[in-house]
Amino acid sequence: MSDITPYLSDRVGPLGGRIEELVRRHAALWREAASEARPAVRRYTRADKRAAERELSNLAGALSDEEVRTACLDGSLDAARLEALAAGLKPGLRRLLGIVGLPLDAVYDARFVDATRRFLGAARDFDPSLGLDAAYQALRNVWIMNSLQSDLGRPVVADDAVFAYSMVYPYLDNALDDARAGETGKLDLLAKLRGWLEGDGPAAEAPAEARLLSLVRLIERCFPRPEHPDVYGSLLAIYNAQVRSLLQQSPGAAASAEEVLAISLEKGGASVLADGYLVAGKLAPADEEFCFGFGTFLQLADDLQDLGEDARLRHRTLFTMAKGRSGREAAAVRLENYLAAVVGRARRGATPTRSALCEAIEGGMSLMFRASVGRRPEAFRGRFVRRAKRGFPVRFSYLDKLGRRLESGMPAAGARLADLDPGLVALRALSSRAFALE
Repeated sequence: MSDITPYLSDRVGPLGGRIEELVRRHAALWREAASEARPAVRRYTRADKRAAERELSNLAGALSDEEVRTACLDGSLDAARLEALAAGLKPGLRRLLGIVGLPLDAVYDARFVDATRRFLGAARDFDPSLGLDAAYQALRNVWIMNSLQSDLGRPVVADDAVFAYSMVYPYLDNALDDARAGETGKLDLLAKLRGWLEGDGPAAEAPAEARLLSLVRLIERCFPRPEHPDVYGSLLAIYNAQVRSLLQQSPGAAASAEEVLAISLEKGGASVLADGYLVAGKLAPADEEFCFGFGTFLQLADDLQDLGEDARLRHRTLFTMAKGRSGREAAAVRLENYLAAVVGRARRGATPTRSALCEAIEGGMSLMFRASVGRRPEAFRGRFVRRAKRGFPVRFSYLDKLGRRLESGMPAAGARLADLDPGLVALRALSSRAFALE
């Protein structure tokens, strides 16, 4: 891709300086993170793994039932049946969380299921042609924003701001990832989006552009620009971070590890910082740092999880740039210790709600870390892989089989959201995330 530096926005405002300081602070935390692996918190015995696998199989069976699958496809599952199905899953899910030691039930409750269902219904109405994969892509951000709503004492709902910002992801990412679209068209779209986020810009032309513009207008109705400058500063900050990330991945780019670290921290941190501003409108400094830190380790954990795909596409991340198995292992160990450092800072003076969220985040991310290592034995040294396997509550071979079983019971990847029952899709989405222990 050509030099896209001219496409950066210079209207981030005072928030830009605060983000630069947050990047420096978190880069220092990364560099200071210990290079030795943390002691294993828990080792799962064969009996533990068998018990967890039984519960997962029972839950998967309920969601793979033929009646449920048929109802998902024809929309015949009424609210009462959906509630009964969800209620039937709860005891097994509680037992599973107890075995795994993951305190998700202290944070995630029926509000999250309802918000997920309502978001999917709104997405279906907004764009009947929206595919299931794109809806799931948007859902991930919805769940982050719902978590921040709970943390900041707000109602856990899929309101217009949550909907608009989360829906930007599939439309923009799909346009920029489309191999059929030329470079000129992608740069033109970026220029238009920057103008819309800045409050002006040209008219939309293609249908995807019109949807992006309508989402920006929806945010403007939720947060009038004069009263909420940091809302738009945060949106332009994540826009700039995405542009820099594109530049980092362009052919011929020679980014150093330090530059890749800074770009990764900025992209991940700015994304969840925008989530926070679109949840609350304004954030205290401690909340800014919490959101930013949350986003950084989500980004870095994604980079570890996507190691194979990024290597195939020749994308530069801290993990693809690491040399050999020992280098990748060192980067992974640093990530694990970085996560502990960031969460430890967030716990200082935290409210009970934030403390519970920190515990859930740390537990979930630790399992995701072990899964990323254990499921890629060719990428790391044997001792490190065995450590990951011992600290994971099920066998990875079982998890792979379970994933195929769930996938076979789901609608085809190309299915349209409009053709499915939003309530059941919501339940399946949340359950699949729990099954993946991410």
